[in-house]
Amino acid sequence: MKINLKDMSLFFIFIVLTLTLSLNGAYAKTITIPVGTGPGPVAFDSHMNEIFVGNFNDFAGNTVSVISDATDKVIGTITVGYGPFQLAFDSHMNEIFVANVGSSFNGNTVSVISDATNTVTATITLPADSCPNGVAFDSHLNEIFVATGCTNTVAVISDATNKVIKTISVPRAGYGEPSPAPISFDSHNNEVYVSDTGYYNNGYAVTVISDSTNKIIKTITVGFCPFGNAFDPHNDEVYFANFESASVSAISDSTNTVIKTIPVQGEPNWVAFDSHNNQLYVVNFASNTVSVINDATNRITATLTGFGLNGPWGIAFDPNTNRLFISNFYSNDVVVIPG
Repeated sequence: MKINLKDMSLFFIFIVLTLTLSLNGAYAKTITIPVGTGPGPVAFDSHMNEIFVGNFNDFAGNTVSVISDATDKVIGTITVGYGPFQLAFDSHMNEIFVANVGSSFNGNTVSVISDATNTVTATITLPADSCPNGVAFDSHLNEIFVATGCTNTVAVISDATNKVIKTISVPRAGYGEPSPAPISFDSHNNEVYVSDTGYYNNGYAVTVISDSTNKIIKTITVGFCPFGNAFDPHNDEVYFANFESASVSAISDSTNTVIKTIPVQGEPNWVAFDSHNNQLYVVNFASNTVSVINDATNRITATLTGFGLNGPWGIAFDPNTNRLFISNFYSNDVVVIPG
C-alpha cells in the first residue's frame, strides 16, 4: 500500500489530537473553591489532610484559607502578616509556618499556625525590612529555614522554641543583588535549596545549604529567576521553575548539578511532586497551563489547559486523595484536579 506525505501528515495530526484529548480527559473533572484575594502559595497538611492557601493580595485581611480535602470547602480563614508568600507544614509540631513578605509594613514576621485550632499560636519577628519570602521545614533537625529577600540571608528557626538560632548570609549571584526566595528541603541529603530570584534583575542561581553545619556547600547556575521548587524523593532530584526563561531545572542532589533543562510554557511559577505517579506538576502563570513532567525521563508528558486556570500561582499535591490543588491569582479561587 502506498502512503503519501499528505496521508502521513493527517495521520500524525490525528494521533496528536487523540493524545491531547485523552490526557486532558483524564483531568476533566474539576472543582473550584473560592478563597481570599490574590491567592498564591499552597501547602498540604498531612496530619489533618487539609490545604492551606496564602491569600497574597488580601491586604485588607492578610489571610490564609484552610480547605478540607474531604469536603472541598473552606473551613477556616486565619489572619496572618501582610503578603503570605510561602507556606510550609511542620510534621513534627503539626504547624504551618507562613513567610509574610509584605510584613515590612507589619513587623517582618513569620506566622505559626496550629492545625488543631487553625489559629496563629506564635508570631516570629525578623530584622527590620528583611522581607521573609521563602520557608521550608527541615524534618531532619526539626528546624524552619526562612529566606529573607531584602537582607540576602536565610534565618534558621527551632520549631521547639520558635526562635532564630542561626542567620546565614547568601552571597551575590546572578545579576544585581541576590534575593533568596522560595525554599525546599531535601530529605535524602538533609540539605536546603534556596532560589535566588534576583527579582527583576534575572538572578540565575540556587544556593545549597547543609543543615548540619548551616553553611553553603554549593551554588548552582540555573535559568533566569528561579522561583518555586520541589524535592522529588523518588529520584532524589530537586526541580526549580525558572520564571523568566520558561524552563525547569532538574538538579541531582548527589552531584548538585543540573542534569536536565526542561522547556515549559510562559512564566513557570511553582512546582509540586506527585508521589502517586512519580511526576512533577509545574504551573505556568502567564500561559494558564500546567506542565506534567515524568521524573524518569525528565520530559513533558502532558500540558493541561482549561480547567478554570486563571493566573495559576501555587500548587500542592494531596497524597490522601491523589489530587492537585492549584491557586488562581486572578480569579481568587482554588481549582482541584485529579492527579
